[in-house]
Amino acid sequence: MTQRADLGLNDRASGPGRLEDVEFDNALAWGGRFGRFFDAVPFLGVGVDYFHFTPYLGPQSARFNGCIFPDGCGNSGKGGPGSFDITVNSISVDLMLRLPLLKSVEAPQGRVQPYLTVGPPLFITSITPRNTQSFKNQDGDTDFSFGLKAGGGVAVQIFKNLMLFGEYRFTHVSPDVELRDANLSRVRLGTDLDTHSALVGLSVRW
Repeated sequence: MTQRADLGLNDRASGPGRLEDVEFDNALAWGGRFGRFFDAVPFLGVGVDYFHFTPYLGPQSARFNGCIFPDGCGNSGKGGPGSFDITVNSISVDLMLRLPLLKSVEAPQGRVQPYLTVGPPLFITSITPRNTQSFKNQDGDTDFSFGLKAGGGVAVQIFKNLMLFGEYRFTHVSPDVELRDANLSRVRLGTDLDTHSALVGLSVRW
């Protein structure tokens, strides 16, 4: 779930404007992670994480300030951005902390492992206009920027080297792209993507 956020638009012809509190669709998220906990400090580890989600921005009516083509300029009013495909990929090197519980000979690191993970991901965010009167002739663009990611969960051993986990994850990134058309008209578009994700999966450990 991606939180509501303002959508900033800066058209070179009509000037800057802002659509307030736009809503993003909920979307599936998936990814993968591999890493290692240190033998000398078994509660501490590092991992490389890949994460993908698509918070689609659908047609809607939102309050705007400034100038929004083709609705014009004004202190306030109602306008719509149309719809945009948004694809977010991230990769990060994470610090991982775990608490081994219910240790045994068969599970020396614990059958139950609450854990925390945090890292500064590189986000690769592509934004492409769809079904929008304002930007129907513009091409999409891709933003590369660093953001924030933090999560926590619980992993439970179900077989000798296999664990089932559930994780909550928060990510933040502020993409800023430039949409262009064949006439070299340019519009800058920026927003905040603050996303809450619930993840489940399997972890192979050895």
